[in-house]
Amino acid sequence: MQSNDEEIAKKYIPAFGPEGLRLVLESLLEKSKSDPVFAAKEHYIMYQLGGQKSLMKVDMSQPPFQFWYYDLLARPMTKMVEETIADFLWEKCGEKERYLQESLSEE
Repeated sequence: MQSNDEEIAKKYIPAFGPEGLRLVLESLLEKSKSDPVFAAKEHYIMYQLGGQKSLMKVDMSQPPFQFWYYDLLARPMTKMVEETIADFLWEKCGEKERYLQESLSEE
């Protein structure tokens, strides 16, 4: 019988710190762009920073991407994780362009 840690390791992509999370998100995005079957699947990330461990689910099937977050000690999402996801969406996923288009159409 497998331990819980082994099961999690098979299902979740490890990401260590904000830089690691950013790299995982960028690699998922790149693969999703070229593989619609991959994009349609749910992707799971095990985020760790020091003693903090959190599980994330990412739906990249269509923009805007959706994120689910669960801290293993039931703490809220940290500002660092929130900013990493926001920066990723802004810079890599078209949120900046969408915002600028909306701003121009309101004028």
